[in-house]
Amino acid sequence: MPAAKRSVSPPRAVHGARYGTAGVTAILLAAIPLVLVVGALRDPTKSLHGMLGSALWTTLGPHLVLLSLLALGLSIYTVRLTPGRLAVTALVLAGCASIGSVFITERIVTATRAAGGTIHPLSSLFLRSMTASGPDETVTFATVDGRPLQAAIYRPRLSDNLAPVLLYVHGGGFMTGSATETDADLRWFADRGWLVASVDYRLFPEGAPTWDLAPADVACGAAWLTSNAVRLGGDIDRLAFLGDSAGGNLAINFAYAAARGEVETDCGEVPSASAVVVQYPAVDPLAIYEHGFPVRGFEPHMLVTGYIGGSPHALPERVHAVSSYTYIHDRAPPSLILAPAKDGLVPAWSVIRFAEHARQAGVDVELVRIPFANHVYNQVAANSLGNQARRSITVRYLTERGLAPAGSR
Repeated sequence: MPAAKRSVSPPRAVHGARYGTAGVTAILLAAIPLVLVVGALRDPTKSLHGMLGSALWTTLGPHLVLLSLLALGLSIYTVRLTPGRLAVTALVLAGCASIGSVFITERIVTATRAAGGTIHPLSSLFLRSMTASGPDETVTFATVDGRPLQAAIYRPRLSDNLAPVLLYVHGGGFMTGSATETDADLRWFADRGWLVASVDYRLFPEGAPTWDLAPADVACGAAWLTSNAVRLGGDIDRLAFLGDSAGGNLAINFAYAAARGEVETDCGEVPSASAVVVQYPAVDPLAIYEHGFPVRGFEPHMLVTGYIGGSPHALPERVHAVSSYTYIHDRAPPSLILAPAKDGLVPAWSVIRFAEHARQAGVDVELVRIPFANHVYNQVAANSLGNQARRSITVRYLTERGLAPAGSR
């Protein structure tokens, strides 16, 4: 009888299975960064794809680079197995994803270094929370309508000298946010020798605009800080105002008005800022109202009308009162404006236009554009590319103006 034949898996079948699995996996891995690369090239004020495409690079850029390179490695493996249509498709998509992700991430790093900042892409692979140990002290600086307004105080490291002071105003569209929402940053600056105070202000609930109340609260917090800075270890004559988004609007408006002696408060003497550092500031409410992308639950129409109490077209006097253009003059303090180039909520062009207008009026303005960055580009993780840029550029700017502790860099 003839010997029975052994069953052997055909090499072609095994080869084909590996080829198909590797090729499809490479395509799927490449698709994620590639979709975001294309989105980052679109106008974030016009599409959700543009908003999402520019929202992640300053946080996940290095991760997306690694994902693209992994897809590229798999696609090369697929081509070596069987150079068919699937393999070529995977190689092209992974190649485009790798080129795009490396280019975008490199542009963020290069722009940061060109602005005098420092950035370490590898350190951002292990993201850390924006919540740290919390403030050293929380004080009530005023009580309005039975509600306490509080300041979060972050004390500087021990020193024989009084520390320079940072007064921070948080963002949140005038509707939300808190004095400790960027806790990790506030602690980071304090650990490097600044006295940091982050102040509350009244946020608008439905039907109760705060366009005239929030600025008054910031002025009251600043006056309280003037009276208490020495006790807390700070030198109020070396004061910088910091603010993000809505807080950037309040910081600019207060600091510019105070420099001209136009701020009055029953809370005490208001200080004059030696510098202002703001990010994606809401300097032009009308531009935000008309051109900001309608993120669900955070629509520009809702934010602007809620803050001023109605349509800006029906309330021009209130728009004038909250617009940062109103406060520009040639004695305004030096200002650093960090502008994410792909901001879809506070249109990037509106911030750039304000900076140019302020310069023409005689204000010493430095504008730093963060490429491929969207609104709150720095607030997702403490050690993200975006937050490394924000921290280091701010330190460089304050150091050059004599507003930094010795050795803070």
